[in-house]
Amino acid sequence: MEEKETNLTASQTIQIAKRYQKKHNLHGIIHDDIERSVRFYSEFYRIKGCAWLVLADITPKTYEGDDEITFVISDKEGVVDHVLDHNGIPHHYHLSSNRDYTDEEFEAIFNDDEIK
Repeated sequence: MEEKETNLTASQTIQIAKRYQKKHNLHGIIHDDIERSVRFYSEFYRIKGCAWLVLADITPKTYEGDDEITFVISDKEGVVDHVLDHNGIPHHYHLSSNRDYTDEEFEAIFNDDEIK
């Protein structure tokens, strides 16, 4: 299997996610164990180029959904593009308006669920 050349290392992505988490006061524990915390994808939804996913453990939890949040990091840009919450919903905490969807995007996503 051919390895893809990247701009970032897995260790760097953990540090990027930890800085973002601290700056935006987000909960969860990002473990330093790369095998446990980091995933690499040559393609990822809403990302141009490769993406790194850094997982933060949010157990114990008192609500429905996954037991982790995910920091989605652009390999090209070297920054957190967005965070997926425990339900998989993207958030952009670094933007002044954390509104994730345009009206068109919202309709496209949620109208797909309607029975026609």
